[in-house]
Amino acid sequence: MDALQPSTSQDPSLAAPPTGRKIAMGAAFMVLGRLITRCVSVVSTLILVRLLVPEDFGLIAMAGVAVTLAETLTATGFAVALVRRQTVDRTLYDTAWTMNLLRCLVLGGLIAATASWQAQWLGDARLGPVMQVIALTIALDGLLSVGLIRLQRDMRFDLLFRQQVTFRLVAFLATIVLAWATQSYWCLVLGNLIAKFVAIPYSYWLAPHRPRASLRDWRELLHFSKWIFAHNLCTAADGQAATLVVGRIAGLPALGVFNVSYQLGATPVTELAVPVRGPIYAGYARAMHDLVLLRRQFSEGFGLLLAVLLPFSVGIALVAPEIEYLALGPRWAGAATIIALCTLFAMADAVGHFTFNLFAVLDRLPRLVAIYATMVTIRLPVVILATLEAGLVGMATAMLATAILNAVIWQWQALRLIGLPAAQFCAQFWRSLAAAAVMACAVLVLRALLSQAGGVELAAPLLLCLLVACGAAVHVGTQWLLWRWAGHPPGAEAQLQVFGAQIIRRLRPGHSAAANIGARK
Repeated sequence: MDALQPSTSQDPSLAAPPTGRKIAMGAAFMVLGRLITRCVSVVSTLILVRLLVPEDFGLIAMAGVAVTLAETLTATGFAVALVRRQTVDRTLYDTAWTMNLLRCLVLGGLIAATASWQAQWLGDARLGPVMQVIALTIALDGLLSVGLIRLQRDMRFDLLFRQQVTFRLVAFLATIVLAWATQSYWCLVLGNLIAKFVAIPYSYWLAPHRPRASLRDWRELLHFSKWIFAHNLCTAADGQAATLVVGRIAGLPALGVFNVSYQLGATPVTELAVPVRGPIYAGYARAMHDLVLLRRQFSEGFGLLLAVLLPFSVGIALVAPEIEYLALGPRWAGAATIIALCTLFAMADAVGHFTFNLFAVLDRLPRLVAIYATMVTIRLPVVILATLEAGLVGMATAMLATAILNAVIWQWQALRLIGLPAAQFCAQFWRSLAAAAVMACAVLVLRALLSQAGGVELAAPLLLCLLVACGAAVHVGTQWLLWRWAGHPPGAEAQLQVFGAQIIRRLRPGHSAAANIGARK
């Protein structure tokens, strides 16, 4: 903490707006990109569940365990190091590109060479050829333009948004065409491979950088990466444990149910919490020497994220039965409970992971790794025992319980790191928690009142619409009333009100013409 002192050279209130606006715009682009790609993914999933069976999804998920573990363990974190650095020359970019290319080629080769052995160990011979195709996809990753890191440093998240959406659309189209033609699990791996051949040249068009082989700065990058490796080890164990446990104990069909349920339930996290991490990290990097500004960015950013994340996550958990019936069909019976639990533990995990950027930018990676390793050590045996005792439901329940514990500990450690009072921090989000609780009560009461109306098949779409409308109205109304009762304090509500006013102004017919006149003046 002695390295962090409040800045006296400038008023934080004067320094905040430019960076704050860039972070907000960057976050908006990344969220929009993820929302578009999630919509594409949801449509893809809804089509694929009609063409494939749960075992197909379970097979690909099991194949992805070893690959994801290998990718996560060898992830370099070079982008984190370069964004954090004050100045970056061309040779450092070339070193990062060269080392990443070598990593991808070696990793892809190892996965291809051991594909048969992994298939035998996992108990399904079909996994061998699948892993070889995945290995080729990984090897191609090393050819992506390193200029994409420069876009993140420059906060050009609009271009990163285009790159993200383009890749997802190509993968979606290729996967659906292959699924329709073959009705085989192969569509799930070949679609990504085809998209990679489009993503590589497109990355150089968006972020031009003619790479040159160089290892001049390898010591500096590896010095930073050693803690990234330790962090990735924890991430691999934490992220893939559930898949391994379910696949080995409950079987591939159960794993398929878990995988699809998580994709649906974790949508708010993957499309809201995950994409804003890049802009937030870039903002922290600019405020890392100004403790007052850093505290404000952390607390207000968390309050805004929770204000948006809570209603979506809690809402999905509440309408999980309708999602199962309308979206998945009879072959996925029983998935509603898993969808609800996956939604809530994904949200709780996101609350804890929000603090990771703070530890990284303040160079507290040893503390981050130590805490993370402790969390994983607690979670793994609990999840295994719960799965043995109660199957898939027990596993998901254990994941939720440990996620809540992790979130509390991570936030407590983050507050200690920057010296932020707990009362000041809680003031940013208590209204969102209260509004979500009121919303949950209202939706449950409404479902009970409407449970006798009509047949299930006719009532499900209408019931879903009524529950969603009720939940949205109650949550927004409750949070607005609580905000007014608290005296209109600065926070998520004020920021959302400003964003809404800006959007309305931009939608007015005369806005564009007036803006052009003002620009000419």
